[in-house]
Amino acid sequence: MSSYNSTLSLLELTQSPINRKIEISNEEQDELNLTNLELFKSRLFNLGLKNTIISSSSIKQSELEKCYFRYAKFINVDFTGSKFINCDLSNANFNSCNLRYASFRDCKLNLKEIMGCLPSEPNLKVSLLKELRMNQLGLGDNKSADDLLIKINDTEKEFLLERVRSSTSYFREREDLSSRAIAFFKYIMLQLNDFIWGYGLKITRLFRSALIILILFGLFIYFGTGKEYIGVYPDGNKLIKLNFWQSIYASYTNFTTVGYGHFTPLKFNSILIFTIENLLGLIFLGFLVSGVYRRIAK
Repeated sequence: MSSYNSTLSLLELTQSPINRKIEISNEEQDELNLTNLELFKSRLFNLGLKNTIISSSSIKQSELEKCYFRYAKFINVDFTGSKFINCDLSNANFNSCNLRYASFRDCKLNLKEIMGCLPSEPNLKVSLLKELRMNQLGLGDNKSADDLLIKINDTEKEFLLERVRSSTSYFREREDLSSRAIAFFKYIMLQLNDFIWGYGLKITRLFRSALIILILFGLFIYFGTGKEYIGVYPDGNKLIKLNFWQSIYASYTNFTTVGYGHFTPLKFNSILIFTIENLLGLIFLGFLVSGVYRRIAK
């Protein structure tokens, strides 16, 4: 037995736009113009609504499944809490729509239009972006999913920064010193994640980060250590201080984990520098393998 109060046709809907818990299914009416429509906890199933215009309306906590909305226009429509399942929204236009708590599964989307209707609240924006990313992953559109992952993390940084600042009464009532400290730590980690390798999506940033580390530790070796290395020469081993280019070379061989090369550190400062850089080199290799695997897996 249906849990909906009544079943209407699209024609009846245009005549009586305010309805609660209704079901409309298995119809096709292109180029409809629906205004002041109010649906709540209703179900739209297997409808063909190409080139339809829906404006100044509310379709809340409703389920829209297998609906064909290609080239449809939604103007000032409140979709709060509604579920879109296997709908065709490609080339649909969204103008000033409310998509808070909306969800999408296996839908063809016009992402550019939907992105223009993201909620202003960072936490709700992140929630909607995650829904959109799950939808794109379900369709096998990895490129769009990766773009959305970047937007998700960037938006989470905005939200974490607002928590740290607690400049509004909303956050001041909910955040204490410890929660703000945790939020700041998460913000720093996301910033580092972005800078080091673009959330795992930009391998070129990873090599840029490796180059920065290599040069930085080369400078540490050159300026921070003295005559405390054994250098390998044809006429025997000698205790030396590394010049600039030798320092860069030593940093390179150590970071790439191929060993000390021609120069072996003897004192605490140089050994500590080499140990830290070697550890960073191992972490770099882990990131590199992970990034390459992501590319191959696509």
